[in-house]
Amino acid sequence: MNRLWQLRGDDAGAAAVILVLLTPVLFALAGLVVDGGRAITARQRATDIAEQAARAGVDALDVTTLRSTGVDAVDPAGGAAAACRYVRTAAPDAACTASVNGNTVRVAVTTRTPTILLGLIGVSSFRAAATAAAAPVTGVRTGEVP
Repeated sequence: MNRLWQLRGDDAGAAAVILVLLTPVLFALAGLVVDGGRAITARQRATDIAEQAARAGVDALDVTTLRSTGVDAVDPAGGAAAACRYVRTAAPDAACTASVNGNTVRVAVTTRTPTILLGLIGVSSFRAAATAAAAPVTGVRTGEVP
């Protein structure tokens, strides 16, 4: 009975076992915090790039139509090319899809961001995607009817 009491009361090394069991959990939580912040930043960056690319695409106005009719008209080929050119300049590793529908330029941007700590558990990168649209406005616009 004395030997049994000694075995039950001996807790030497218990802290080491707890530390070994909790270390992976703590690293996973730290990875979620650090890489989760990176994911939010990457998504916001993709949105910023898409918005600016849509604005760059809208700058490709069809000057002939604008001068002859006074109507804002985006050049379909030039607008899509200008938008994706902006994306390639701002983020060379990002994928770009741009289209012009009427006078609206729509841009979709996809980026990949490497992880820092989540790579230890097999998640090496994550994808961030965003879309944006823009339409041209020329001249001075007011709320008054002429």
